[in-house]
Amino acid sequence: MVLWTLVDTAKEAVAQAKEDHKTDSPIVDPNTNNSTDNKISIAVAKQFLSETCPYFLTSKAGQDEDRLVKVGRSIADLIEISTDDTIRSALETIVDQCDVLGKGNLKVPKVRFGKTEIQMPIVTLGCMRFQQTWAPTITNLKVGDNVLQECQDNLYEILKYSVQELGINHIETANMYGSSEIQLGEVFERLFKPESGIKREDVIIQTKVNCFDAETFRKTLEDSFSKLKLDYIDLFSFHGVNYYKQYDLMFNNQDGENLMDIAKEYQAKGKIRHVGFSSHAQPELIAKCIKSDAFSYANIHLHAFGSYTASGGGMEGGNLECARLMKERDMGIFIISPYDKGGRLYAPSKKLRSLTLPEFEPINYGSLYLFHHESLDEQSCPAHTIVCGAARPSDLDEPAYAAHLFAARKEETLAKVKSVKDRLNQAMVDTHGEEWAKTWHHGLPNCNGDDKIDPIGQLVWLYNIIKAYGMWEFAKDRYGTFDSNFKGWDSTLSNEENIQKKYIMWGYMPGVAYDGGKDYSEVLKDVPDQNKEKVLDAMKFVHKFCSNTVTEKGEIPDEWTTAFDMRPWTAFPERK
Repeated sequence: MVLWTLVDTAKEAVAQAKEDHKTDSPIVDPNTNNSTDNKISIAVAKQFLSETCPYFLTSKAGQDEDRLVKVGRSIADLIEISTDDTIRSALETIVDQCDVLGKGNLKVPKVRFGKTEIQMPIVTLGCMRFQQTWAPTITNLKVGDNVLQECQDNLYEILKYSVQELGINHIETANMYGSSEIQLGEVFERLFKPESGIKREDVIIQTKVNCFDAETFRKTLEDSFSKLKLDYIDLFSFHGVNYYKQYDLMFNNQDGENLMDIAKEYQAKGKIRHVGFSSHAQPELIAKCIKSDAFSYANIHLHAFGSYTASGGGMEGGNLECARLMKERDMGIFIISPYDKGGRLYAPSKKLRSLTLPEFEPINYGSLYLFHHESLDEQSCPAHTIVCGAARPSDLDEPAYAAHLFAARKEETLAKVKSVKDRLNQAMVDTHGEEWAKTWHHGLPNCNGDDKIDPIGQLVWLYNIIKAYGMWEFAKDRYGTFDSNFKGWDSTLSNEENIQKKYIMWGYMPGVAYDGGKDYSEVLKDVPDQNKEKVLDAMKFVHKFCSNTVTEKGEIPDEWTTAFDMRPWTAFPERK
């Protein structure tokens, strides 16, 4: 069809679907696609695609209603907020993605993963969103009892789609991801049978274990092997090296074996192929781990919109300096959580969507920014693989499509990424001023895990992206942990004692909420004088708009609200 009719087709599809499903008693079902809202979205997608990409609806990909919900929601928001030119470009992208998915020959490209020499897909399957529970309660798997058959079947379909159809053969989990490992173990047994067509050696499996005392660490590592039902692990990570004391447990353990020696023992036995670490720490600790030269790769936060817990830290205001250091040492560079802690990009704000369109949806910009990082960074630092925590097979569509664009239209997408990046940078300057955009992170303290409790760098980062990009819902999610930590704080104990009570989880989500009665002058002593007032204002602003303890927030701009949500239903571990 002629492309200029796309806008009318979309508007007609939305109007018709709403009319056909008009009801005084809408069905509300957060766990399936049976809700009235999802039925409307499916109808929008079917009518629109029947005229623009009809064969998609008869393809294997088109039989998955989760995909249709995403398409329908995207179209419904587009026609409400955008100009016709922007709508048309965005609709063309929807049609193109459906065209690529419908043909069924989409394969994610691979790159050398540093000194491991592994050919790594540039998208990794993360295993923290599809399991039954995040709680460590399932020690004996009983599908149909303590794990829903529906959940286990969904997990199996995710792995089949990831490995067989998309070529995403790197599977990343952790011992502390609730029932993830034990459910994967059952699926691996099925997946690696001769009739499935997938061999164990075709898959790169990574798991992670926290830095405990030597006895607990060894026991936990064995537990992972048992749950996963594997003879060897391709990539083993020390999980969440967020404290200096955890560094000492690896290399200078005064109370027993060094944990690194245990990992090397398993390497010598052929049970572990490569050793790395993951971290939510500040850049200084991450750099210390990198400079040990003991690791072949690392999992870190480095995103288009910040570096999560490291935001505001280091010389560059995040983990860029760490990634560059990894490049110098030929380490594999694995990017943690680009879509959630990188900005909740599956449910972007209206303002953020308006800034990345017409070139890309925010989630695809987030992917392509990292795929093109080597070309964008002045020191040519790559990001080898980015992880997608999939709750359903269709969650992998966006990163896989972005990987397709990167491989098939590299120069075109690089030019578009640069254009969007420039527009985002200009929005930051227009909002905050050029000097602030350059210097906001100078002298900011952050939580270091061990004894510092004020996440100033994170708070100012959240302030920046709320004001410039409307990322308020994301900031609220992040601030919730600060509220929770503050609520549980015991003022009769020292910072170290309070942190020790929370220990493991504090390391991943450190920091307490802003305290209006606290004098921050000593905490902010290294902040340039010209920035101090705005830093304090930023902290107050974020607390006002993001804390669940503040009832008088004032008017929330419409552009801060969610444009559309790509999650058709609630993931299993999030269900109540």
